[in-house]
Amino acid sequence: MKERILILCIDRDNDIGEKTKHNGPIIGRDKNLKVATDLALADPTDSDANTIFEAIRIYDELKKEKKPEVVTLTGDKEVGIKSDEIISKQLDKLMKKTKIKKAILVTDGLEDEHLIPILHGKLDIISVRRVIMKQSERLEGMYYMIHDFIENPKMSKIFLGVPALALLLYALFGSTGWRIILGLIGVYLLIKGFKFEEPIQRVLEEMQTSLTKRKASFFFYTAAILVFFVGFKTGYDFMYTIAAVDMLEKISAFIKGSVYIFFLASLIATSGKIISVENKKQIFKYITFIALSFSLSFVASETASIVLVPELGLFRLFVAIAFGFLIVLASILLERKIE
Repeated sequence: MKERILILCIDRDNDIGEKTKHNGPIIGRDKNLKVATDLALADPTDSDANTIFEAIRIYDELKKEKKPEVVTLTGDKEVGIKSDEIISKQLDKLMKKTKIKKAILVTDGLEDEHLIPILHGKLDIISVRRVIMKQSERLEGMYYMIHDFIENPKMSKIFLGVPALALLLYALFGSTGWRIILGLIGVYLLIKGFKFEEPIQRVLEEMQTSLTKRKASFFFYTAAILVFFVGFKTGYDFMYTIAAVDMLEKISAFIKGSVYIFFLASLIATSGKIISVENKKQIFKYITFIALSFSLSFVASETASIVLVPELGLFRLFVAIAFGFLIVLASILLERKIE
């Protein structure tokens, strides 16, 4: 007995259905010849007609040695999940009817070849024949490469989202917008460079959970973010108020003007965590965090003061460090005693 084999064409975007009203699966040489002729008459520029003609040519070559069958599957104009699901169902119906396991795929380009993983799960693809007009092959390949690049969620956020945000900031703030844009790029590079993605992702997920579950903690998180921006603006204004000269003085002035407001933002956010805590013993862990945040803020503020006014002396800094250490130590001892 001659080996049975499918010669398979795929019209992923359903040009055949849209232009000729024929629906897949289209089985048999005569039916496919009719469909290809109708499609060529309806739109001579459509490459799907050439694909079917090529499949028929392969059929004629193989029929002396094997028992081939020409089949065309059609998807949907909404290319993607919907079209691929339709094609997958048509393929299941075809295999149930023909019982053929081997196939030669005849395709007109990269778009249809996206379906090869689906086909491999159901058929043994022994050959792929591409039918593309030579003058458009590189252009089509480049088009689908760019298309896949843009459709990638991670890439689209960077290469579409970031320029869109930059244009909006420039439209809203004019030349000042460029400073904001450069600042945001700097923040992004800082997050990527120091691997802060996971902590930030956890914070965003926590906010989303508190919002969807209508927890009061969402109010605290939102308020903390707003206070953080106030702290940033206050530090920025203070930096220019004292007319800092060098970079060290500017950083110190920014810290002096914003550090306690940043602490207030962390206090508000931690309060949101505390009210949603179920195990009461965990509250003391958050109290330790608050003590640590306050101590660091106090030491940072005193350090900035000494940089801006050296006459204050280092003794004041030593006192601030000792005071901060005692606060943190007391909170840790209290936490351990409760546990």
